[in-house]
Amino acid sequence: MELKLGPHPLLFAHEVAISTVFRVEKTKKGKVKKESCTELIFFDGVKKQSIARIALPFGTLKALPKLIDENIKKIKKELRNKELPQKQKVETKSTNASYVG
Repeated sequence: MELKLGPHPLLFAHEVAISTVFRVEKTKKGKVKKESCTELIFFDGVKKQSIARIALPFGTLKALPKLIDENIKKIKKELRNKELPQKQKVETKSTNASYVG
């Protein structure tokens, strides 16, 4: 799947905070239905203000550790490599979660 990044400006986040909200409700049949959403809040250390708030459903949140681990391994490998890069490339990976909004 090819992702279009759109006209969003590149923002640098120096800090991140995480918050999780649970919602519980009882159905008409008396069963308990639970949902959770995790919010990531990114901060610019220079401006000392939040620059983005992103809400992640549970399925997307579960996919993040794998994507982050893969990215860290790739960065470490590139930093160890003493050769100049051939061409700078931007890689975009996706959790491939669908948006139902």
